[in-house]
Amino acid sequence: MNKIRVMFAMGGSMKRAGAETMIMQYLRQLVKDDRFEFSILVHGYDKGDYDEEIVGYHVPIYHVPVRGQHPLSYSHEVRKVLKAHPVDIVHCNMDSACGDFLEIAKKCGVKNRIAHSHTTKYQAQKGIKKAIGYYSKRKIHKVATERLACSQKAGKWLYEGDSFKIVNNAIDLNLYFPRSEVQQRKRMELGIAADAFVVGHVGRFCYEKNHKFLIETFAKMLDNHPNSKLILAGTGNLLNETRAYVGKLHIEQNVLFLGSRDDIPELLQAMDVFIMPSLFEGLPVSGIEAQAAGLPCLFADTITQEICMTEYARRLPLDDTDKWVEALEQTPRTKNAAEAQEELRKRGYDIVHEAHKLADCYLSMCTCE
Repeated sequence: MNKIRVMFAMGGSMKRAGAETMIMQYLRQLVKDDRFEFSILVHGYDKGDYDEEIVGYHVPIYHVPVRGQHPLSYSHEVRKVLKAHPVDIVHCNMDSACGDFLEIAKKCGVKNRIAHSHTTKYQAQKGIKKAIGYYSKRKIHKVATERLACSQKAGKWLYEGDSFKIVNNAIDLNLYFPRSEVQQRKRMELGIAADAFVVGHVGRFCYEKNHKFLIETFAKMLDNHPNSKLILAGTGNLLNETRAYVGKLHIEQNVLFLGSRDDIPELLQAMDVFIMPSLFEGLPVSGIEAQAAGLPCLFADTITQEICMTEYARRLPLDDTDKWVEALEQTPRTKNAAEAQEELRKRGYDIVHEAHKLADCYLSMCTCE
């Protein structure tokens, strides 16, 4: 039997962000399956954090221009890639932009076209970019042959009444089980005292992650707990603005900006609590990772209820930082990794099992042609 050719289409480079990290989790498992042949199409020409690993799997990466920067040549360049490298399945991870991309794929003769929702709102919040997203989103009904989502909330937002399947943002749970020697080593590397209370966050510095609220909450907590530290992992267009706000509040000595990291499983072990006050999310991979590490987690109630998978995870409203400070102060100091990972397995967040399910989805699409 000929191999099934699957192309993952991504909205940007393969950076350490939610959708990209989720695809990497599945790719690491699926490249072992000789029934498939994978490729990745990215928008833009920047080098991605995962590029070297991807090339190591002998998976080619194809580049096309960013649609908003090259509107006249965009369709031509996408068609050129799809014609030169024909595939059986396009698995598009571009949220509302899936409509425009899959419309091109349909015209190029790609029979199986997957739209995958990873969020619950338009990335652009106003103006022409939001309008473009709206019209692209409306096309998905006609151009997608399969609809996937990371959560019920994400699927209902993107597909507006059409049926869809859930593909969980699963992870390799074994990587996240805490070990005391790792916690000690990581804290030493970061210059954090063993008795410090460490609040942590992993995410891009962008509008939806709501870093200003996070910083304000932590600054208030410092009034009563001056030995606390906040560690922030990630990069993004609002990084400098966030640094400036930390400086304005005069808490630079308590906040560590760690940049893009390839050691998230170990970094989580240096934390006492994970915090995510996002304005919107699909179902954040970093929230799953934090729970797999046994961490107590505080999420905004704008994030789907599905994110709370352990007894130490809770959602809070974004109307008052004092509520978050109180929750942080009441955080239990014990971790429940064994119980948490068992619950995550039950809920379908073990990547080994979930990758088999996605493979079956691909197979069923091609056998039904």
